[in-house]
Amino acid sequence: MENDLLSISRLFFCGMDVYMLYRFFSAMFVKKIEKKKYVIINIAITAIIFFENSVGSIALNFFTMPLLYYAYVRTLFSISKSNSMAYTIIYFAFAGSRELSFELLYRFLLRVLPVYISPWYESGGIYLLLIQYSASFLLLLFIEKYIKKLEIGVHNAFSWYLLIVPILSLMVSVSFLHIEFPESLITQIAMCGGSFSLFFTNVVIFIILARYTDAMNKIKYAELYNVKRHMEEEHLQNILKLNEDYQRYMHDIHTYFNSFRMLAASGENNKIVEIIDELKGEIQEKTSGVIYSGHPVLNAILSERVLTAKEKGIQLSIFVEKFLKVDFISDADMISMFGNLLDNALEAAGRCSPENRKVNIKIFKGNNYFLIFYIENSYAVAVMRKGERFLSTKANSKGHGLGIGIVVNLAEKYGGTLNLEEKEDFFITTLAISTCARE
Repeated sequence: MENDLLSISRLFFCGMDVYMLYRFFSAMFVKKIEKKKYVIINIAITAIIFFENSVGSIALNFFTMPLLYYAYVRTLFSISKSNSMAYTIIYFAFAGSRELSFELLYRFLLRVLPVYISPWYESGGIYLLLIQYSASFLLLLFIEKYIKKLEIGVHNAFSWYLLIVPILSLMVSVSFLHIEFPESLITQIAMCGGSFSLFFTNVVIFIILARYTDAMNKIKYAELYNVKRHMEEEHLQNILKLNEDYQRYMHDIHTYFNSFRMLAASGENNKIVEIIDELKGEIQEKTSGVIYSGHPVLNAILSERVLTAKEKGIQLSIFVEKFLKVDFISDADMISMFGNLLDNALEAAGRCSPENRKVNIKIFKGNNYFLIFYIENSYAVAVMRKGERFLSTKANSKGHGLGIGIVVNLAEKYGGTLNLEEKEDFFITTLAISTCARE
């Protein structure tokens, strides 16, 4: 029969290769391009694979397919170079082991069946390919079921460990092809069965290792989360101490004023001037703070960030609605929510040029049932996303981004939501929490 490598059916199988590659990666990673571009890229990569397959060179496919797959994955998904390389090799090992297993099956059927079976590159070989791709797709659905909910992450230090079994399996399968097919029927069955068993075992081990990797990542995240919470508890104690000092200073000032009143009534004006001169520096230091809120912890949080803004040369404006009640929020949760969001805003604004460092803060009641914590801040570094989630833009992102996770969890605790949005030159953070949460 004639070579069938340029037929429509072969184009269909090339499209299936690309589709299964997409399904494998989309189960673990987030797509980063819009649908229109995605369709164009899929058509282009399918056409490239189709024309490359038409050459009929197995060696060419073996060396170029991983590169094509890698370029495809890097273009479509939010994934690091190391992860894209590791998982591309894993997928290619799966696809290669599958094809090698079915090649052994073809040789076995050619020996035992009385009829001629066309090889894969002839038109008659399409039926064996249909079986092969149908089995592959069902196996992909099986893999997808177990890896779809995994949080692999853009960066994953464990991904390279997953390569061990797929690569070894591919090497064993390749060695089978270079061994002369045995005459013994039992040995032939054992060889084919062993190849398929190795392939399926490979898949199962990958799923187990992937789930283990996910568990290790979650444990690592939980440890970092606990460390951050512990640091915030220490931060709470510092703020409470700052607030105690503030209240003590204010009490002392009232004591001074009472003394001045008594001295003034006695006509001791010179004594008043003397005391003021002596305590001038201390009084100025103790009365330099601004009271933003009647709640001591919230006031301390804002006062502390005012000092940070001054150090970084950030134009900071703060509006707190008069008589605002925030007693329904625990002190620790208030520091975690408001402190994390303010720190993120000040850090982002601090990266801007000096004339463009701006942060605007508003805390008010949206209605009788919701408290709104609203921040606008300038930013210079483009914000990265993973789906609806914003990622850290720091060079070393490990451990960063936990603050937003903490705020989201606490917002849910208080029956609220956290919304993050980019709007022109400002990044807008809106935290809405229910005032009835405690009830």
